[in-house]
Amino acid sequence: MYPLYPNYSNVFPAQANTFPTQTIQYVNGRQSAESYQMPANSSVILMDSNLARFYMKQTDASGLATIKSYDFKETEEEKPKEYVTKQEFEKFKASMKGAKNNESANDVRK
Repeated sequence: MYPLYPNYSNVFPAQANTFPTQTIQYVNGRQSAESYQMPANSSVILMDSNLARFYMKQTDASGLATIKSYDFKETEEEKPKEYVTKQEFEKFKASMKGAKNNESANDVRK
């Protein structure tokens, strides 16, 4: 015998997703991005098919949309900075002292 469980699907109706959604869509220019329809409380990244640009469009609780545009810019990798280790510096310093001592010795002989 199976226990009877009430069907709660009728008691609790499905709720709309109240969390902001974020997706990526493609548009043809800013005018197309501005006319892109969205529900309230959502955001979307709209990639421009013609330019190296994208638009971030967001709507608030009342459905009012704001849109910002950004350009893609290629970046170069930063080259690592070269530093001298303490050991290398001490070796260089010793070689400079040796060269200075040799100069002094040569000056005395003259």
